[in-house]
Amino acid sequence: MRISESSGPRAERREIFAIGRGQYENIGDVLLRRPLLEWAREAGNLHVYVGHSPPGYDEGLGIEPTDTVYRSFVKWYLALVRQAWAGRADSLYKPGEVQLTLVGMKEHIVMLPAVALVRLRGGRVARIGAGARNFAPLPRAIMWPSSALSTYTRWRDDHTASYLGFGPAMPDLGYSDGLSDDAVRAMISDPAEDRDLLVVSLREDEEVAPRPYPDQAWMEGIRESARRLGLRIAIATQVSVDDERSRRLAEDLGAEEVVGWPSLEGHSAQEARLRQLYRRAQVVASDRLHVIIAGYTEGAVPVGLQLDDSTKISRHFDTIGVHGVAINTIGLGATELASRIESLAARRAEILGALPAARERLRAVRDDLHALIGRSTEKRAPTVADVVRRRSASESLARPVVFHVGRAGDVPGGMTQVINAYLAWRFERSDVAVVVSRGNPGDHLTALRRFIAARRRITRIARSRRAAVVVVHLSERGSFLREGRLAIHAARLGLPVIAHLHGSEFAQYEAAHPKAVADVLAVCAQVITLSDEASEIAARTVGEERVRLIPNAIPDGEANEKRRTIVFGGVVSHRKGIDVLQDAWRRVASTHPEWTLLIAGPVRDEELVDRALPQATFLGSVSHERLMGILDDAAIAVLPSRDEAMPMFILEAMARRASVISTSVGGIPAVLGDGHGVVVAPGDADALADALTELISDEGHRTRLAERAHARFVSEHSAHAVFPVVESIWLAPLGASVAPAPVGASE
Repeated sequence: MRISESSGPRAERREIFAIGRGQYENIGDVLLRRPLLEWAREAGNLHVYVGHSPPGYDEGLGIEPTDTVYRSFVKWYLALVRQAWAGRADSLYKPGEVQLTLVGMKEHIVMLPAVALVRLRGGRVARIGAGARNFAPLPRAIMWPSSALSTYTRWRDDHTASYLGFGPAMPDLGYSDGLSDDAVRAMISDPAEDRDLLVVSLREDEEVAPRPYPDQAWMEGIRESARRLGLRIAIATQVSVDDERSRRLAEDLGAEEVVGWPSLEGHSAQEARLRQLYRRAQVVASDRLHVIIAGYTEGAVPVGLQLDDSTKISRHFDTIGVHGVAINTIGLGATELASRIESLAARRAEILGALPAARERLRAVRDDLHALIGRSTEKRAPTVADVVRRRSASESLARPVVFHVGRAGDVPGGMTQVINAYLAWRFERSDVAVVVSRGNPGDHLTALRRFIAARRRITRIARSRRAAVVVVHLSERGSFLREGRLAIHAARLGLPVIAHLHGSEFAQYEAAHPKAVADVLAVCAQVITLSDEASEIAARTVGEERVRLIPNAIPDGEANEKRRTIVFGGVVSHRKGIDVLQDAWRRVASTHPEWTLLIAGPVRDEELVDRALPQATFLGSVSHERLMGILDDAAIAVLPSRDEAMPMFILEAMARRASVISTSVGGIPAVLGDGHGVVVAPGDADALADALTELISDEGHRTRLAERAHARFVSEHSAHAVFPVVESIWLAPLGASVAPAPVGASE
């Protein structure tokens, strides 16, 4: 099974540069690099450096005839520089372990000029699936320039993400391959009677000195665990330099089967032999991370047999919610070791159950990469040229253009989804385009470049003869400093400006920065708000006649059959109430084992997250399309926020006929009140647990609540109901009637 579905059609093929070279003797390096190369190939023309690879290595990487393969790093580097200068290149750092030493950092130092050029010429740089080996302060400082130049970063374990920053964690790329998700789910209830092997593999190589060989207590512990589980012992070599140790181990353990690595066998053939072995194993035990990951993806229980104090194995399994698989065998008696292995084998259903969820998170990273470098025509926001081409010249000049200043595309954030919905709608009297003014959080280089480009774009709009309105989407903090300055710039050039206020903390921001808010709102002809509180604040500056409270609107969803799934969608943070949700769910999960909690969104407050939360999966950042697919099937949506304006997630859940539980903050009570949802006090875990229990236990009540919510969505919050009113507000400064247009505009 490989996670490699296409993300859809692309307007242009980018030149994507990646490094495929690794430890040629190590199957694990192939397991890491192959998925990332597949994802990149789906989004552009792949240029891959493999060095002087041995037979079978390129095949193991999945190299295809359409790829441009480089044996020379210098030639690959020069090609990257040429394509970057032409504005056509994107670059991928190689996944795997980053050795944070002066020697180990040479690749990142050498790459700095090239990736800087890629970024300056509008390309993207992604670091996906890398992890640290050591965690000292100095190496972290050395890594900073390389990390700062990356457009998108996903580390392969939570500890590395916390240590190096610039991006959250993801599952290791090695989890991508192996049995299909359906096959894994089918095996969870399978007693594994057809799996009769305990596979053992140990590393030989070490940079300074050979690793210690296990003692007799260790040997007896392995033999005893095999006897208790009724398994035969097999030995595997997944790294060729371990082959001698494998044969010695097989003799000492009395193994019945040995899969060594013949000197003439290539990577692809050896991987196939190993996977066939792992599919017959009930347990795969090793001190090599990717041995037990490969075994795990083929349905075996992973057991980390450590002969030192390393946390590498535990870190990478903790990140997917599988805890306690690593056993420090130093000084451990035979009976205790056998008991520990037997205990892990008994957790087979629980451990295997985490694999599909880990792959769901990997698919989200793949989708992010496609959105980042794929330049999809379906996701691309319309430009002025696109708008002009839609109609004849005479009709085009007669229709004003409403330019939305903010961000569009498949990226997280309610404000972005509002703009996406406007761009997808066919308005009756105007055309819609976007002026991109911001990048991803923390990506300061792109943010500055886009701000400058947005300012120039607004200047060109003002100088054109076209009737135009600028709608500036604002929340708090950086948004008022960035989009607020663009609003003032547009107004000074004579363009009508409308402010669209988002954000849950607008009131607090205005209280702390009243002049900054007043300076921006004062230049606006109209102000659109999402809550009474925001309306009152805006009215103090511009007067009530220039303020309109308009709910967010989105297209309708599908009426799918619902599963026993509860979904949280949003930033995983204290503000969104993740601690309250976890506390409530612990009380509910034990009495309703058939229900599952899915938590979708980037983790902001890692210290609050309980990765061992029962019957729960942290999906991490997912694409908006994937979140909507999850909501289509979910019976319940929950958002226990402490602070909100009007979250899009709630409206999207109502549109998809999910019963909604949220809190009495912002505009939520006005939407969910009167029996259209369940509203509890923020921070009240007891009330949230009671609400969850009530909806889980009463299907009739749950269905009625969902249908009422959908009916309210259609009448008050659907695009058909809201967008004509919004269009009238946009066009009012141009002299068009403020009265809503007939509700007849079609998508």
